[in-house]
Amino acid sequence: MKQVYVLLSRTDTVTSRIVHAFTHGTYTHASLAITPETDSFYSYARRRLYNFLIGGIIKEDVNSFVFARFPNSNCALFELDVSDGDYERIKGQVDFCLDNYDRATYSFAGAALMRLGIIWRRKYKFTCSQFVAICLAQAEGITLPKDPYLMLPHDFVKIAGMRKIYEGKIKDCNFAGAVDKTGR
Repeated sequence: MKQVYVLLSRTDTVTSRIVHAFTHGTYTHASLAITPETDSFYSYARRRLYNFLIGGIIKEDVNSFVFARFPNSNCALFELDVSDGDYERIKGQVDFCLDNYDRATYSFAGAALMRLGIIWRRKYKFTCSQFVAICLAQAEGITLPKDPYLMLPHDFVKIAGMRKIYEGKIKDCNFAGAVDKTGR
């Protein structure tokens, strides 16, 4: 048995404020971690600090980039047990997107359509929550509450077996420490 981690957050960026205006959710961004010892998360987000229009698959952590610029942002870290096979399938999806970095760009059209309840499946283009949901959908043991292309950050808390292991300010989120507290 292995674990994967979902980090939900809400910064004070213009993009986050726009997402919040449409979704009214507590959190506006979703990230996925498959290697807790590295403090690394994967998501689809801006690739340039001051230009949200250039986005795609990124590797992020709670101490740099946007999170470092907005250290008082609220976040919640969740842990989910998965089988070894499911873990490998989830990791495979992350690796697929990383291997296709140039094509793995942010889906602005997908973001607009998902708010309207319209599913638009793209091979490389996702929003942050679509990316995390697509990765989790690779696992046979995980049932998502809705289609992965319609998942919003607040929908992840509805996944059976999802355990909250931290909630608070991003600056106080010691990812490796939070994981250690679960006894795994």
